[in-house]
Amino acid sequence: MNYDAVYALLGDLTPLTADCGDVCGAACCKGGDNEGMLLFPDEAEHLRCDDRVVRENGRELYVCDGGCDRNKRPLSCRLFPLFPIVTESGRVRAVYDPRAYRVCPLVQLQDNVRLDRRFVRAVRAVGRQIAATPEGLAFLKEQTAELQEIDRFLPLDKKRSPICRR
Repeated sequence: MNYDAVYALLGDLTPLTADCGDVCGAACCKGGDNEGMLLFPDEAEHLRCDDRVVRENGRELYVCDGGCDRNKRPLSCRLFPLFPIVTESGRVRAVYDPRAYRVCPLVQLQDNVRLDRRFVRAVRAVGRQIAATPEGLAFLKEQTAELQEIDRFLPLDKKRSPICRR
């Protein structure tokens, strides 16, 4: 996977046209000893951050202390609070990540807050790029199943999509 190309799809885009960290005091960047962001396939090798990676139950988490070089942050941080999923028909969609609900006011207040369309489209483009590799597609399908399971208890998919059309 060419993560430099994947990261470039997002560039400097963020969920809002303004710094969304100003809204919540950068709640998603607080960090902690046992908290982290899920790494995509082979992303740990790309980031060269073995000292920050926790491997558990076949997953790799990037653990941070809340401060980082934004250019070296993992893909999950760049996509937050969205995540690309693969539908049954094979289409890639950008959806609110229900795992972000407890941290991110953008997810909690999604009925009232519009995300930057360019960011949402970029998340979808990232998903397509990831899904273009067999290991990436398998990863996205696994994550899609997990998000659907979480949505059974926190039905965010019943609300508006990240791009709010009126």
